[in-house]
Amino acid sequence: MDQTLHLPTIMIVHALITLISTVVTIYMWLRNRDSRILPLLVAAGLAACAAMLLHSARSTLPLVLSSGLGLGLGVLAVGIYWQAVVAFEGGKVSLTKASLGIVLWAALWLTPVFHQSMAARTTILGLLVAGYCFLTAREIMRRARIEPLPSRSVAALANVIRGAIWLAPMPLSIFVAPAYAADGTTAPWFAFVVLANSMMIVLSLVALLMLGKERDELRYRLASERDPLTNLANRRTFVAAANKVLTSEEGGASLLLLDIDHFKVVNDTHGHAAGDQVLLAFSRAIEQHMPSGWLFARIGGEEFACLMPRMSAQKAVAVAENLRLAVADMLIPAPSFLRVTVSIGVSEAKGRGGDLDGLLATADAALYRAKADGRNCVRLYEPAVLLAETGNALALAVEQPRRRLAHMRRRAG
Repeated sequence: MDQTLHLPTIMIVHALITLISTVVTIYMWLRNRDSRILPLLVAAGLAACAAMLLHSARSTLPLVLSSGLGLGLGVLAVGIYWQAVVAFEGGKVSLTKASLGIVLWAALWLTPVFHQSMAARTTILGLLVAGYCFLTAREIMRRARIEPLPSRSVAALANVIRGAIWLAPMPLSIFVAPAYAADGTTAPWFAFVVLANSMMIVLSLVALLMLGKERDELRYRLASERDPLTNLANRRTFVAAANKVLTSEEGGASLLLLDIDHFKVVNDTHGHAAGDQVLLAFSRAIEQHMPSGWLFARIGGEEFACLMPRMSAQKAVAVAENLRLAVADMLIPAPSFLRVTVSIGVSEAKGRGGDLDGLLATADAALYRAKADGRNCVRLYEPAVLLAETGNALALAVEQPRRRLAHMRRRAG
C-alpha cells in the first residue's frame, strides 16, 4: 500500500497535472484577454500548484512553509476558484471573500494551540475548504432554472463531493488515526483522501469547461431561434412550434396576425432607432398579456403572430381587442414621445390537424381587411363577408366602365 499510495508522490503528480491545466488556461487567457473567468482560474491553478509542491516537501521544509504557507495557499486556491464560478455566473467578483480563508488560516497559525495541534489544523482546514466547495456548488445551481445547462448537476455534485472529502479527515483523525503521526508518517487513509480530492479537482475543472461549452452552444442555438432585437421567437421557430401545436391540439387554435400601423412613417420621420424602440415597446406590451402556452413571435419587419391553443374565434377576437387597446395606450419615449396603433387579423383552426399555411393565409386576409377599414381595429376572417366584399369590388369594377361610356355618349349627343 505504501508503494502504491505514496503521499508525496501523489501530491507531486497532482501538482504537475494542475500545472499543465494552468498552462493550458494561460494559453486560453492570452487568446481571450477580455475574459473575467480565465485569469481567476490561472490564479487558482498557480496557488494550488504551489500548495501541493510545498506540502509534498513537508519532511524537508519547515512546518511554517509546508503546512502554514502551503495549506494556506490551498485554501486560497479554492476561494479563488469559487469566485471564478461567481464570474462565470455573471456575479460580482470579490477577491476579499476569496482571501478570507487564508487570512483566517494565517491568524490561527499564529496561536500556539493551533500551531501545536494537528487535530485543530485538520479540523479548520477541512471546514475552510469544504465551506468554499459548498459555496461553489450553491453558486452553480443558483441559476439552474434560468439557464438549465446539462452539466450543472455534475459540476455542483463534484464540488459537493469534494467538500465532503475535506470534512472526512475530522472524524477519521478522531476515530481512526491522526493524519500525521508524531514521527511524521501519515495515516493510510490520508493518501486515499488526497487522491480522491485530486480527482474531484480535475472533475470540477472539466465540468466548468463543459458548462462554458454548453453555454456557448445554447447561445448559438438561441441566436438561430430568436429575433435579435426583440428576443421573440423568429418565423422559423414559430412555424415549427405552431405545426406541432396544430397537429396535437384536439381543441384547435386561433391565430392573431398583428401589424403595427404606419411603421414605415415612424422610421422615415424619426429614424430607425426610434423604430427599434417602437418594436421593443410593442413586443413587451404584448408579452405582458401572454400566458404560458401561447406562441408569440416576430415573423416580419413590423408583423407579429400569436397562436393560441384551444381558443375559439370569438374569444380570440376579445383577446385581440384587449391587445389593440393596450398598444394604443402606450407612450413610447423615442426622440419625441410616440403613440402607435396596431391592426389585427384573426383566424381559427377547428380541431386537430389544422394547416398552418392556410391559417396564416386566412389571418392575413382578415388583417388586410382591418387595414382597408382604416387600421387600428380587429377583424375576424369570415368567408361570407370576404366573398361579399370581393363581389362588390368586382361589381364596382364592371359598373365604372359602363358609367363612363354612358357619360361619354350623353356628351356626344
